[in-house]
Amino acid sequence: MTDAHPPAGVPEEDAPEFHLPPDHWPLPELSTFEAHPHPSANKYAEASHSEEFVKLRKTFRAFAFPTVVTVLVWYFAYVLMSTYAVGIMKTPGLGGLNLGFWLSLVQFPTTWIATWFYVSYMSRKIDPIAVRIRAELEAQA
Repeated sequence: MTDAHPPAGVPEEDAPEFHLPPDHWPLPELSTFEAHPHPSANKYAEASHSEEFVKLRKTFRAFAFPTVVTVLVWYFAYVLMSTYAVGIMKTPGLGGLNLGFWLSLVQFPTTWIATWFYVSYMSRKIDPIAVRIRAELEAQA
């Protein structure tokens, strides 16, 4: 381990990487880490009731819950059809492979598309608001 010390303002007990044996030092660049100011718990409580945070939470929930429910319904519909609608799943399909096989393969791109959609939405709508809230809290600290 280098002669690294926890960043200014960060007690050593709050910096777990400084308790590692020398041969397990994971990220030497952490020795140049600058601590962010930490707002008090009261500031976090105040922020959680702010108009901007309420908007953040509402925007997140309006997107995340329907998306997760849609993906889970699709996944469990496939599982239930595999169990209880065997006749439908046995229907011959493209290339001599049955419908069940093709539906199982569609699960992969569905997951990838849902993940891409989630990350894209969060980057455009949620992250900018969260960054503003964090900056305001750190400025007050």
